[in-house]
Amino acid sequence: MADILGRARFLARIRAALLEILPEAAGSQIQVAAYEDYCLRLHVANAAWATRLRYMEVQLARALAQRMRLQVNRIQVKVRPVGLGPFETVTRPRPMSERTRAHLQQTAGYIDDRALANALRRLADAGRAE
Repeated sequence: MADILGRARFLARIRAALLEILPEAAGSQIQVAAYEDYCLRLHVANAAWATRLRYMEVQLARALAQRMRLQVNRIQVKVRPVGLGPFETVTRPRPMSERTRAHLQQTAGYIDDRALANALRRLADAGRAE
């Protein structure tokens, strides 16, 4: 879990650095999808933003190098309009049987790691009947 959260924070920092040099309107149009093998993958809401970012590839790579000391040899821009901004937390119901809730509570009682035990208790409390 920590790796996933760390990766998400890293991608969020890349996005913040990019938004410092891009117009304000870019905030809801651009999402950082991945950074692997010195390649940055961006998802954008439409082809106009994709074209604009492709023309700015050198500037974006230079900005990330200066702001984050991040080496970017290539930027891939993909049009993926689904799920882009505004970036809000979406709460979804968590259907969970009473048996599962009881099992989570019981398991939390046997775990020495206090943070993990508390997380399991919160999960059991948040679960709703199916």
